[in-house]
This record gives sequence, structure tokens and C-alpha cells, in this order.
Amino acid sequence: MKNFSLTLCFVFALVLNVVAKNGPSDPVLEETCSSVTRLMVQAIGLNESEYIIIKGLNQNRLSKAAEVTKMYGNDAEMRNIRLKEIESDFEAELFKVLNSRQVEAYYAFKAQPEGNFLAIVQEVAKAGKK
Repeated sequence: MKNFSLTLCFVFALVLNVVAKNGPSDPVLEETCSSVTRLMVQAIGLNESEYIIIKGLNQNRLSKAAEVTKMYGNDAEMRNIRLKEIESDFEAELFKVLNSRQVEAYYAFKAQPEGNFLAIVQEVAKAGKK
């Protein structure tokens, strides 16, 4: 019984460590990710499993964008090049998940102000500076 309790505590500590490492480090980033993903659900018509996958893709995209924004804060040209690369990588992964009707809906969503990746990155950067 003692070994079982010790093992259970060890597993619990290990799980907490993994969750802490993989969890959102920035609440503004997490909030933005959730709101963008919810907007995508409405605009594109995603089901629950697609929502989970795309939320992860959005989290990854926004955290990479935040790093690029910090790294290239003084070099707008390089920052924009890297942000376009991030967006291209995101779309390549996204299109693996979506069907053709959803891809068309994504392009319509992307044309709207709330779907503009560069505008979202600028909002996150401004909120992070506050």
C-alpha cells in the first residue's frame, strides 16, 4: 500500500509537471487563441474534434508569432517575412484538417478583420506590453 501511494504521488507530480510545461504561459495569448478559434468555428463550421486540433494550431501559431515579434521588434521587414512563414505553415497544417467547403469558408474568414493574422499579432503585442 505504501508503494502504491508513493507511485501515485510520483505520477501525479509528473502529470502536473507536463501540464505546467505545455500550458499557456501568457493569459493574453490564451485568450486570443480561444477567441480566434471560436470565431473560426462559427465562420468555417468546425466540429468538436476539429476545434481541438485547430485550437492547438492557433496556440502554436500565436506563440511563435509572439516570439518573432519580440525577436524582430526593430526589424519590421524581417518580422513580416517570419510572420508570413508562420502563417504559411499554419495554413498547410490547417488544410490537412479541413474539407474543401471549409477551406473556402476559411479564405472568406481570413478576408475579414477578425481573421487577419497580422492584426491579431499586433493586438497581442500591444496587450503584452501593457
